Amino acid sequence: MSVIRLDDHRKAPEPKTVHVDRTLTVFGREYTIRRSTWGNNKIGGWVSARDRAGQILFVRGGDVADSVLVEMIGCWMDGYSVGKKEAARAAVRGTGDIV
Repeated sequence: MSVIRLDDHRKAPEPKTVHVDRTLTVFGREYTIRRSTWGNNKIGGWVSARDRAGQILFVRGGDVADSVLVEMIGCWMDGYSVGKKEAARAAVRGTGDIV
């Protein structure tokens, strides 16, 4: 039989957030990939990508493979450099090509 002590006010330790940074090169540019987790729980974390200036490109929940991160950074670069007007023109033309 176990005894419950009502005067025991100990709290469970708070899970600590752990950040692991590394550099990933995509199309000749370096990006900092930060994988963050709560304690040792890899499923409950997130991944963020930053450019050289430290600006966050995107944040994605969960554990994402490096190959997917490379594709996401490439898509971000395409969308950022093209702009909304050019993408809208390509959609109107129906070709899907942005010139």
